[in-house]
Amino acid sequence: MKDRRAFMLQVAREVLTGRISVEEAMQRSQVKDKRTIVSWVKRAMRERNPEKVLDLTLEQSGYAGDISHHSAEEKIAKLASELAAAKKRNLELLHFQQILTNKINDLEVLIHYAERTYQIDILHIKHKKAK
Repeated sequence: MKDRRAFMLQVAREVLTGRISVEEAMQRSQVKDKRTIVSWVKRAMRERNPEKVLDLTLEQSGYAGDISHHSAEEKIAKLASELAAAKKRNLELLHFQQILTNKINDLEVLIHYAERTYQIDILHIKHKKAK
């Protein structure tokens, strides 16, 4: 029980210091719900001495540089780059979605024309006859 609690707190401390992301913590801990990691982080923050928790994390792990100003700027630049790439990919996907939508519409028109012209049911859908 203590080992599990210690593991949860260590993971939470690493998330708090920026050493790992929530998604990385989920993978490492084999947790499927982000809320679990968030609850671990909240638990770590509720510790009696939050400053001591942070100090222990930095001393034990040796990742004091992870929360430095320089490191934060690098993370911001990396995230900005990832965001720009994601926006570009999103535009590409929207373009392909529009192309596919147009092709589907064209096919529907052709199918409708063929069904009317040749009196066949291409899609094997039973049409209700107008009375």
